[in-house]
Formats: sequence, C-alpha cells, structure tokens
Amino acid sequence: MTAEGLDNEEIIYTSDPFVTKGLTHRDILISALLFFFGFFLFLGGLALIMITPIIFIIGLLIFLGGIGLFIIRRRPRRIKGVHYVLTNKRAMVVLVDRQGQKIIQECNLADTVPIVQKKRSINLSQMNRQTGNVTATTSVTVGDVVFMQKTIPKVIFRDVEDPDGILRTVEQIKRSMLT
Repeated sequence: MTAEGLDNEEIIYTSDPFVTKGLTHRDILISALLFFFGFFLFLGGLALIMITPIIFIIGLLIFLGGIGLFIIRRRPRRIKGVHYVLTNKRAMVVLVDRQGQKIIQECNLADTVPIVQKKRSINLSQMNRQTGNVTATTSVTVGDVVFMQKTIPKVIFRDVEDPDGILRTVEQIKRSMLT
C-alpha cells in the first residue's frame, strides 16, 4: 500500500480477508461421484489387472482426485485483491487490481463505532507431506468488524483475523486523537 492520498496518515493495520465458506453441495457431489466411480474402477481394474492394467491406474487416479478435491476445497483461503487498511484517521477497504489501487469503502474513525459480528474460531492443521501426519494444529479467531456511523454501516472488514484486537487498536487510535 503506497502512501499516495494518505495526507499525514500512518498505516496502523493491514489485512486480507479469509474465505471461510465451506464446501458447497455441488463440490460434495462432485467429490463423492469421483470417489465412488474411481473406487469401483479401481476394484474392477484390480480384478482384471492381468488383462487390462490401465483400468486399475485410471480408477486409482479418479479415486485420488475425488479425495484431493474434497481436501483442497475445505481449506480456508484468502481473497486476492481486497485489503483492509486502518490508519490513524480512517478505515478503508482497498481493491487492488492490474489498473492500480482503488478505495471502495472508507470512513473517518472519529465519527464511527466499531463492532464485531459473526465471530468464530477456525482450526487450521499443518500436515507433514512425507509421513502424512498432522504436525501442528492452531486455532484462529475470525470475524467481521463493522464501522457504524449512527445506525448505518460505513465500512465492513469481512472475515479478518483477531477482530477483538482490531477493536482494541481502534480504541487506542481514538484515545490518541483526543490527547
């Protein structure tokens, strides 16, 4: 984030949102079809391995593809191109694309009250590629921080890590504005 257009402002916090949506029904259906179709092709190929080993290999690949699709779609991912920026005066949602940066939402911190909505905990596990064992599991608190001006939401930071920490930071910024 460049300092362009931030007249005497100091960037205090930047973040990217997490995509925490789970599997859709379509993803589960596709994974299940690949899993079962591949499993039966694998078994059929195993029975006929002497005649046609290619069915065995194709079945195994489709079976593993179904499992891999299910695992890959379950992981939380970050949304590319959207950044949340908190300065000593403003809260902003910035869209970054090939044409540059564009502020799509902004508000003055002195006029708003931040609140936390949809706070939840996400468990993230790290797996050892060689052994397949889970080596570490961490929990991340994710939620929405909404900057309200009277009863109107002005800026929404969706799915940010540690939303309570952002609230504490905003309170500190507001206290420093008063002194």
